[in-house]
Amino acid sequence: MDWRRAGDYAFTAELDCAGWAWQFLRRCREYRNDYTWFITTWHALEADYGSPPARDFFRWKQDPRAWRAEEEIRGCASDLCPGENDQVLIECWMGAKWGFRKFPIDPVVAFPDELAWREQPITVETASAESVSALPPERIALEFDLGLPLEAQLEAARRKFALLRHGLTKTGRLPPLSVRQGAPTWHNWLRLLDALETGTNLPEIGSRLDIADPVEAARQAQAMCAHGYRRMLLLPD
Repeated sequence: MDWRRAGDYAFTAELDCAGWAWQFLRRCREYRNDYTWFITTWHALEADYGSPPARDFFRWKQDPRAWRAEEEIRGCASDLCPGENDQVLIECWMGAKWGFRKFPIDPVVAFPDELAWREQPITVETASAESVSALPPERIALEFDLGLPLEAQLEAARRKFALLRHGLTKTGRLPPLSVRQGAPTWHNWLRLLDALETGTNLPEIGSRLDIADPVEAARQAQAMCAHGYRRMLLLPD
């Protein structure tokens, strides 16, 4: 795949949110490093204890290599797998850290047969007065009176959300609200990421891809690889 040829990325026209998320994650250096460690360890365990259906799972579970500390994935915004002694099996550790429900996928696989992502939670946080002024444009803080009926307040908040979102969308200050909206930008970001892998400098990339601020685009594309891909999974196709 040559980042200079837009036709090499024509496949992006067929991607849904799950497919887009995978395209960014497979370009994440930390994920590639984790996968290399994981699959090397997995193969070593299979060499010692066998593979299904002949695996000696009892002995497998006694091997420290089969486990990682649960504490390492507590901040991953993902449900944890059952473990033992504050540890989880390495396949579950990978799933919790990177958002998979099934066996981790080799990043060299461009188009997996199946992408089984974990459900991405949407949470509502309580904002402190100090944090309100530091909120990014796509986040707002509203005040609710818990001593009054919530239904009317929630309806008023819904109307306010809609007006604010419309205004931010018109000015281009809001992240994409659907795969269709985001696809043109994400298409360029994939090409940018692949160009960086070849050692191409940002000014040349920006000129070739008509990106006005390639430094900022690179920052956002790399953030999408590291964690932003999870947001994609919340968007409609």
